[in-house]
Amino acid sequence: MKSNSLNKYGLLVIASCLFLTGCVTGSGGAHIKGSALSFLNSYSMALQDYNAGKVMEARARVLAMDTGRDDYKQAQALLKNKINPARIRLLRHYKAKGKKAEKGHDWSKAMVFYQQAAEFSAKPSIFLAYVSNMELKMRQKRMDVLLKQRRLEDDAWIRWSRSYEPPHGVKPADTAFSRMRASIESDLEDRAARSYREARRYLNKDMVGVAYIEAESYLRLMPASEKGQRLMLDVREVMPKGLLVRALGKKTIVKKVRKKTPAKEHSIRKSDVTKLMKQAKWLQAKDAALLYRRYDGKGADELLKAVNAGLEKAASALFAQGSSAFRREHIDAAVKLWDQAVSMQPENSEYVDALRRAMQLQERLHLLRSDLE
Repeated sequence: MKSNSLNKYGLLVIASCLFLTGCVTGSGGAHIKGSALSFLNSYSMALQDYNAGKVMEARARVLAMDTGRDDYKQAQALLKNKINPARIRLLRHYKAKGKKAEKGHDWSKAMVFYQQAAEFSAKPSIFLAYVSNMELKMRQKRMDVLLKQRRLEDDAWIRWSRSYEPPHGVKPADTAFSRMRASIESDLEDRAARSYREARRYLNKDMVGVAYIEAESYLRLMPASEKGQRLMLDVREVMPKGLLVRALGKKTIVKKVRKKTPAKEHSIRKSDVTKLMKQAKWLQAKDAALLYRRYDGKGADELLKAVNAGLEKAASALFAQGSSAFRREHIDAAVKLWDQAVSMQPENSEYVDALRRAMQLQERLHLLRSDLE
């Protein structure tokens, strides 16, 4: 009996790991084939996947089953009566959410929903084309906003660099004006050099639209640069079809922003930060530590380093707890714990990806359960 329970646990761990690593996704769902894993393709395993919300994995198991198996007809009934209806329900659900997001010009969300629809579609290429279209629209929006902002900033820098000419009545070689002009010209050169580095960096990461913004900025600040011209040629050669460079309008419309009364900032002591650390209120402790450093608190850098270390440790513990909950198929608990971990370390891609996958599975389970009620 003990050996059988261990085998069942081992299979569950394998299935969970496959889900987390994304190894069971593909066109039309997972295709678990081959003699090495053929024992996994059974009615009981397909039913287990279905009940866990892994509809396409369940479908793949049934399709990969040997027709001579004793449970083949039972698995086919499961496919017809439960798996396929669930697949169609989920497909329509994500398609509708994608259309709604697209209508609202929320391109990034539309991308995610159409990608999920593709997972449940018998013709995923249709939805993957939608994904590509949404990605292009998102990249265009990003490029339009950032390019406009960068042009405004560069123009301001150029105007400033021309503002330090001694006025009438002050000698032409005035030391103060000369030093301030040299200072801003040095800043301008640093800004240009940074734009060049960033352009190359974005180009290497296939973020061509942003690379163009940086390359244009460099040439605006250094118009006679030959390496800038070569950079722009490199960018234009790989510019995606359909990604457009908007012309700079003659008039710039500046939105009026209602001024808000700034919140009063209270002085903070080191003991306030350490108190929050002892209470394991790490996010509040980090905010407090940053404020303490802003006011030049003694030992602020070391204190902030300690807070960050505690924050990282707490996030790691939450992620481990979430992973344990997920392995036990406690999806809601896993989502809650991983969400806390992400709130502490939003830059951690492992945490973000695990939360995203778990939330997708949670949504699918809720949809399937509501369909049964």
